[in-house]
Amino acid sequence: MNSFLNPLMNPALGGLPVANAELTQHVEGRTGEIWSYGNLFDSLQHLIRICHEGEESYRQAAEHTQNEWLRGQFENYSKQRQQFAVELSNIAAGYGAEPQVGTTVGEALRQAWTDLRTALTGASNDDKVLLEELERSEDTAKAAYEEQLDKGLPEHVHNVVQNQYQDILRGHNQVRDLRDGFPNS
Repeated sequence: MNSFLNPLMNPALGGLPVANAELTQHVEGRTGEIWSYGNLFDSLQHLIRICHEGEESYRQAAEHTQNEWLRGQFENYSKQRQQFAVELSNIAAGYGAEPQVGTTVGEALRQAWTDLRTALTGASNDDKVLLEELERSEDTAKAAYEEQLDKGLPEHVHNVVQNQYQDILRGHNQVRDLRDGFPNS
């Protein structure tokens, strides 16, 4: 794969898997906490999964909307979440770990619920339903970012996560406002 499109494949950026024993090094957090590389990596991995889930949710919504403007918005947010995952993966790679990519049980159950709800309501092209599902996904992302920010991440990691969190808040608010603008069915 082209290393420009996938920075984790670029050997100059690291990103090769390492043994767990190597993740026992430590770094100081913003408020004096001592983070093992393993704990820091776990926090980053959680956010990376949240970003991948958001990327997929927005991609799916873009495929199901009939509204061209919404499609563009959803595609932009999908790309944004992909970029967030890459940024966080690069930080993890800097600590000598390679994030795992794949679907968790929770993500699979959430997707199954969304698919079932869409099938039962017959609303596969109902933009209000899409926006409701996206807001739920955004609520999950907000909570995950807030949880990690409250942990006292190392300064440089905190700054990246904080910047991403601000963008997630803007996305959440836009999705909420768009959903609220639809008439009740």
